[in-house]
Amino acid sequence: MRNSIGLIEVEGLVGALEAADAAAKSANVSLVGMETAKGSGMITVKIEGEVAAVAASVEAGAMAASRLTKVVSKHVIPRPNIETYKLIDTYVEKKEVKTEVAENVEEVVEVKLENIEINEEIEEIKEVNKNKKKR
Repeated sequence: MRNSIGLIEVEGLVGALEAADAAAKSANVSLVGMETAKGSGMITVKIEGEVAAVAASVEAGAMAASRLTKVVSKHVIPRPNIETYKLIDTYVEKKEVKTEVAENVEEVVEVKLENIEINEEIEEIKEVNKNKKKR
């Protein structure tokens, strides 16, 4: 099962950093990154994790940022489609995810083995993030 994605769009870097910090502290989520809109000063903070955790962290991040700057929008996408993941620069984009239908059993097995490797990498990343939070 894929995680959910949370997005918080604010005006300015300071507000974005405040949103990211509050979101990361409020629930067991991972910060995927920040993306700056060209010329407008708006920054989108991207969060990933379990649906409930992401929803809570988006609310906490937006509330914290609103004390400093304007929160333009916030949104949670529960279990997004794999194609959506590609658009938001998560680890899935960095791996060559096969979306074509396998023509034979050998291709199906190969795709499943790659997915297992990706899931293992995801679990390692989550463990590292969890250990960082404990410190």
